[in-house]
Amino acid sequence: MNRFVAPIVGAVMLCAAATLGAQVVGYPPPRSPFVDLEHSQELTLIGGEYHAHRDPADVGPQSGPLVGVHYEWRAGGPAHLTAEFARVSSDRRLINPFKPEGPARELGETSRPLYTGDLGLGLSLTGGKSWHHIVPEIAGGAGLISDFHAQADSGGFKFGTRFALTWGGGIRIVPGGKWQIRGDVKNRLYTIGYPQTYYVAPTGGTAVIPQSQAKSFWTNNPAFTLGLSYLF
Repeated sequence: MNRFVAPIVGAVMLCAAATLGAQVVGYPPPRSPFVDLEHSQELTLIGGEYHAHRDPADVGPQSGPLVGVHYEWRAGGPAHLTAEFARVSSDRRLINPFKPEGPARELGETSRPLYTGDLGLGLSLTGGKSWHHIVPEIAGGAGLISDFHAQADSGGFKFGTRFALTWGGGIRIVPGGKWQIRGDVKNRLYTIGYPQTYYVAPTGGTAVIPQSQAKSFWTNNPAFTLGLSYLF
């Protein structure tokens, strides 16, 4: 008889241990910090500050306020597609490279807003769920940035329209319902190029930049934004 009782008692004890372990490990569904994201799309009004890289000649686009629209579509899982369009209130310093350095070379500043648009791919670090109503994200993409001026300024410099690579990250605060708050850091990498006139020394002065300076080079230009999203 004992040879039958021992296996039965052992099996009961294993089942009890497994049940107790299942209760200790993890969270009961109502208390879990992870909550499924209800919506697959969002449209966000964003605003913040664009920090332009200061180029050696200091004639490129300058830092300024940024406003725009951000869109995301999550088909399923952690990945999602992104699109963004924004306007930067940027100024430009104008110079006359044919004049010696000093007041004679300075032509003042002019308003040259920048317009930027890009498409990208994002990744939610918590998958298709929020953690304590927070969703951290990373993203990267490509697009264009332009001041919509096809002609060079009086000194021969032109920014025009340029290809831009983008990457960054952000945090979504998803309390539930149709609205959320998000904060993002996004870098735009694009080139700046100088005309040959910047390398020629005027009579009685020095050139705007030395010959050792590359005529075209890449610059990093991060932006910091906050946004209010409508989820659908």
